[in-house]
Amino acid sequence: MIYVSIDENGYGPTLGPLITTGIAGTSDIDNGWPEDIVDSKKLFSSYKKFATIEKIALSLFKITFKKFPSTALDLFKQSNDIKCPKEQICLNNLPQVPMKTSIDQINSYTEYLYDFLNKQNITIKSIYSQITCVKEFNNLCRKKLRKDYMNYLQFEKIILNYCKTFENIVVSAGKIGGRNYYMDFFQKTFSSWKIKKINESKDISEYILIKNNSGIVLKFVKNIEDKSFLGVLAGIYGKYIREISMIGINRFFGTNRFISGYRDRYTSEFIKKIQNKNLVYMDCILRVK
Repeated sequence: MIYVSIDENGYGPTLGPLITTGIAGTSDIDNGWPEDIVDSKKLFSSYKKFATIEKIALSLFKITFKKFPSTALDLFKQSNDIKCPKEQICLNNLPQVPMKTSIDQINSYTEYLYDFLNKQNITIKSIYSQITCVKEFNNLCRKKLRKDYMNYLQFEKIILNYCKTFENIVVSAGKIGGRNYYMDFFQKTFSSWKIKKINESKDISEYILIKNNSGIVLKFVKNIEDKSFLGVLAGIYGKYIREISMIGINRFFGTNRFISGYRDRYTSEFIKKIQNKNLVYMDCILRVK
């Protein structure tokens, strides 16, 4: 049995990509992990804490892929293919990594995290991030897709990706917008699967999906960052990729102050500034909703 946890980063911002990350492991735990591994939103309460996210994310990369990323672009190579004619805005402006921590600190933390995983009998089998760039996000919006369904589609791609490698998986995903009911989401891709509803409530919505020799236990969990170790790692890893993307965007525009892309004062001022310029690549930067 393989356990997969999925979390998203960037569901609510006005700028930058939506990142959905799945981490597959031989086991999972629901409590007792190191105190510095917490919900990425809490961990990233200020840009000063970026070093902690970076240290955890890069240590996780090294444990999983048996190497250290030579450039930030290596992080994106472990994700879906990104095909964009305007890639110079994001990918060609990525920073060198690490930025806020050192190789020695990462190596030390890698040993610490590896020992913890061993004690818990957890082997990380894979990390896979689904990156939805702003232009793709906007195109989905123009197809009149609901935002929660758009988010689910990224979860679905990760699940199907792991189905190619593993026959039986237990998937825990963060609840999407507090939604309790997901049966209508399964109608397209999983229409040929036998689907059984186990539970639908505010805390957990659980289903069993079966096709041929493959089986999926799929759980949508409220506050997954507090209930799944693989889930909190997925949130941290995805947060690092999103922030690296935002750094690339900031570098492209040469901003004097870091623009987060979230709904804050500085992001609003930045949006007004670039809207006045009527840039041809605005659809690659600003979300329509």
